[in-house]
Amino acid sequence: MSEAALSGTMAAQGAVPPWHERLRRYLSEPVSIQSLAVTRILFGAILLWDCYRYFKYDRIYRYYVEPTWNFPYFGLDFIQPLPEPWIYIAWSFTGVFAFLVMIGLWYRVAIIGFTLVFGYFFLLDKTQYLNHNYLVLLYAILLCLAPAGGALSVDAWRRPETRAAFIPRWPVAAIRLQTEIILIYAGVVKITDDWLRGEPLRMWLQNRADDVLIGPLLMYDPVILAGAWGTVALHILGAPLLLWKRTRLAVFLVYCAFHMANSVFFNIGIFPWFMMGATTLFFSPDWPRKLFRWDRKVLDYQPASAQMQKIVLYSLAVFCSLQLLLPFRHLVIPGNVHWTEGGH
Repeated sequence: MSEAALSGTMAAQGAVPPWHERLRRYLSEPVSIQSLAVTRILFGAILLWDCYRYFKYDRIYRYYVEPTWNFPYFGLDFIQPLPEPWIYIAWSFTGVFAFLVMIGLWYRVAIIGFTLVFGYFFLLDKTQYLNHNYLVLLYAILLCLAPAGGALSVDAWRRPETRAAFIPRWPVAAIRLQTEIILIYAGVVKITDDWLRGEPLRMWLQNRADDVLIGPLLMYDPVILAGAWGTVALHILGAPLLLWKRTRLAVFLVYCAFHMANSVFFNIGIFPWFMMGATTLFFSPDWPRKLFRWDRKVLDYQPASAQMQKIVLYSLAVFCSLQLLLPFRHLVIPGNVHWTEGGH
């Protein structure tokens, strides 16, 4: 019996399809492409800015040219820095590809090219590992699979046949889930004796007490402890509330304030702006149309075949399972990894 006939028989008999079949249908339902297109634009713009910052602060020279020795990842010794000037040319391609992603020109080639070049630099030296760069790679991988170039793009303007008003739900759901994992684990990792006693937040903030308007308040322990405990609560409790329509806007605004404060107090580059952009995807997929009063052009939605839907579902299941499990690697690493940075 074919899948369609089986589904029809189950519906006629009033049977409830298995959970994986309901999940497949949910992830295949059409939703507006607009929020994903805005996410694509923000991703490209922020990474274009980050490329500029690397040139401005001469990081390519300091990280990959000046050192006489680099520390490759296990099994990846063959990945080596290019000589000058090719290392600079290679990094400039991250900016070129980020710009193409932002405007949506040759989108699929651009996002894959960006992921490969950015991944090359990420893997050059494990001493230059940065959580934020790993985060960029995770989102880039998801965007490689997502049909994010069908709207608000040069491609859609040049080739009307590629325009899309609707996409399957799975790209939006996948990026939402990835963001939830990041936010919740960012709270879980802080449930330690040090953090709950206010360290190292106390040291970080008091070192900045003379630089900010509210500096005098940072000398009081209750303020420090409120910040430490509030950060944990915001991530562990606030992140799930982004999924609930009634609390979404309020929690989003709190997150925006939190990320902007991080940008003021700490030098953490693109991360605050990157996360604010990613969090917009929790709103209704057509929120840009509602906010900016754009016209809604209804086009036919052609769902992928059932076989392709299953491939996507299983691939996302593997990817998300890895993201859920990897943060627990410290359980098999000796010592306190918060001090030893084992597995960093």
